[in-house]
Amino acid sequence: MGFIRMCAANFFLFASIYMLFPMLPVVMEQRFGISIAQAGELFLAFVAGMFAVGPFHSYLSDRYKRKRVFLYSVFILLLATAGYLYVDSFPKLLLLSAIQGAGFSLGTTAGITVAIDITTSLKRSSGNMAYALAARLGMLIGVATGIWFYLAEGFQMLSYLSMACSFMSIVFVSQIYIPFRAPIGMRCCNFDRFILLRGWLPAINLMLIAFIPGVLLPSVWENNYLALIALFILAILVVPFTKMFVKLSQHCQRGTANTTCYLAIETGLLVGISVACRHKADFSFNKVCQLASLTAVVALLLFFFLTYPYYKHKRVR
Repeated sequence: MGFIRMCAANFFLFASIYMLFPMLPVVMEQRFGISIAQAGELFLAFVAGMFAVGPFHSYLSDRYKRKRVFLYSVFILLLATAGYLYVDSFPKLLLLSAIQGAGFSLGTTAGITVAIDITTSLKRSSGNMAYALAARLGMLIGVATGIWFYLAEGFQMLSYLSMACSFMSIVFVSQIYIPFRAPIGMRCCNFDRFILLRGWLPAINLMLIAFIPGVLLPSVWENNYLALIALFILAILVVPFTKMFVKLSQHCQRGTANTTCYLAIETGLLVGISVACRHKADFSFNKVCQLASLTAVVALLLFFFLTYPYYKHKRVR
């Protein structure tokens, strides 16, 4: 039951973030008079926040209860979302986005660790797949819901819905019992449980794949919904890629493998959105589709000629 609650919490966490992404540039352009290209910097600030706090996760999860790290991180994410309704300048907007990215990164990484802790050792690999799939369903449904809800109710109500999803994530995790684990004395800054260095090539490959729906996503402003199909394909691909990262991991590195998979997808998606925003004035929908198609070809070639042979050679499970 605890694992099901964690999957539900992960679903709501990802839904809360991704329902905002498609509409943020348009809304901030209207509120602050900034260009869509400038608004695209929000997503790079989010990525910067994700990576800035990552090296401290292992220490925080060792020094404090992992459940508590998740709860506080998602609460910070919720407060940052509320801040979008009151922020009054573009620099403050960038700061909010970075704080959101930091909260999301810590919450996601802590959630993976908690999910593994409450799963028996024989089921941890399959549990990783199910947990990752819950996140991608949240991503997919979050984007679709965000587009529909914004058109029906406006940005303020969409922000309230996003905060409600974050709150639901907190509620589900608060109901889970996690056995006490004594601290083992982790260093303050390290990459344990954050980046699997052995998975660098699959991570690059996955970033390219995730870039495709990312660069297509701003096209929904023009009623082109090809991005939703691309997101659906990404959600399907997440299971085999998660399995690949897990099989590349050493003993007790399943959490690190799963986090690396998350980081690769989020980075590719957000960089794709930022690129589309930055070149919005120059890119027609046909040019965006051409860029997405070219990226897909490069990703396929990379997978078959480099990533898969590397995986077969380096896998340890």
